Amino acid sequence: MVIPPGEVHTGSVGVGVDSLSYLAIYLPVELAALHAEAAGARGGNPPEFGSVVLRDSVVRRAYQALDQAIGSRDAVRHASARGNADAAADFDEPAAEESACVAITELIRRHAPRHARDRALGSSGAIAREPWIVSVVRDVLEDSYANAGQTSLNVLAQRTGVTPFHVIRAFRAATGLAPHQYLIQVRVERARQFLAEGTVPSLAAAMTGFVDQSHLTYHFKKHLGITPGNYRRCVAIR
Repeated sequence: MVIPPGEVHTGSVGVGVDSLSYLAIYLPVELAALHAEAAGARGGNPPEFGSVVLRDSVVRRAYQALDQAIGSRDAVRHASARGNADAAADFDEPAAEESACVAITELIRRHAPRHARDRALGSSGAIAREPWIVSVVRDVLEDSYANAGQTSLNVLAQRTGVTPFHVIRAFRAATGLAPHQYLIQVRVERARQFLAEGTVPSLAAAMTGFVDQSHLTYHFKKHLGITPGNYRRCVAIR
């Protein structure tokens, strides 16, 4: 459901339903206009939708991915459980930023028909530059993996001269991963190298851009099936 700014609305469960679970995104008008521009709109105006109720599997999956990225069900637990590796992964701000950018721009691109949508996403110049865009993004992520200020989506967009959504779209088409997913893989591999050299997990986490050791542990185990501490001990035994 897409509700225009200022529209009075309410909601309740249906007949025979005991509970209601939903994800709500409150998008400032100015930010909506920026995303509309990223989707190809002209004039700096916010998007206008032809229907309040939309049925679109692509958009639904994009918002499901956003829901997963923000860890909405566990956000409160994350705030009060710093030492828990699973809790540390409940909210990953760069991943949430990527997911939000994709979800909002896909919604506008697919369901705001009054906008011309070929400027940002379909221009021949942008398409011709995509190999260069992917190369620049890959170099930045591999060289500055520990510097969050250099690897944010907005900075990558500035470095390549295209919109954040175009960065995600081009990079995913070339690598199969969104930029932040690729960055996590780079960080895990660099952390593995440091651990193999005898670096303690807490220091390896700091050296590779993870928030803390719990954050490293979550992603290291997810990608390699073993905790950083156990990996370090196994390599030391060899």
